Amino acid sequence: IALNLASISYMMATGLAASATIRVGNQLGRNDIRTLREAGFTVFIMVAMFMSVSAFIFIVFREFLPSLYIDDAQVIQMSAVLLVIAGFFQLSDGIQVVGLGALRGMADVKIPTIVTLVAYWVIGLPGGYVLAFSFGMGEIGIWIGLLTGLSITGAMLLWRFHVLSRKLLVRRQADNLSLA
Repeated sequence: IALNLASISYMMATGLAASATIRVGNQLGRNDIRTLREAGFTVFIMVAMFMSVSAFIFIVFREFLPSLYIDDAQVIQMSAVLLVIAGFFQLSDGIQVVGLGALRGMADVKIPTIVTLVAYWVIGLPGGYVLAFSFGMGEIGIWIGLLTGLSITGAMLLWRFHVLSRKLLVRRQADNLSLA
């Protein structure tokens, strides 16, 4: 139930990621790096706002939302706990998917793929396994591992977009000065 609800908000983030790919790629093709950065950061802000609202809804209505799916009190309670964690990873999940989209628009796919691979398969999944089974946290531990992987990925991809687009901007400004 919690994953299904998180998937609903993720659809909006995925749409924003597609728009980031198109807008950033378009501005890169025009060699308008200032607008490329504006477009990219605008989509990051949009997804952060939307996913923050989703997180708020998940946390505040954590017991009501599962009741739309099922009447079993035990399932509703477990879903409510997982919805709190899902609420926390909403922002990271949105940022990471938009980061992938914005970087794809800059034709940067190799490093983001490595970042996501390491964050999910080397840190998040094993961390979730350890929390779930070694520390006895069960499904909550697995979801905390997911939260960790998404948070690392989101932070790294946002940082990478900033660094790469900043380099392009500085290079463009240097080229303009040399032409003057």
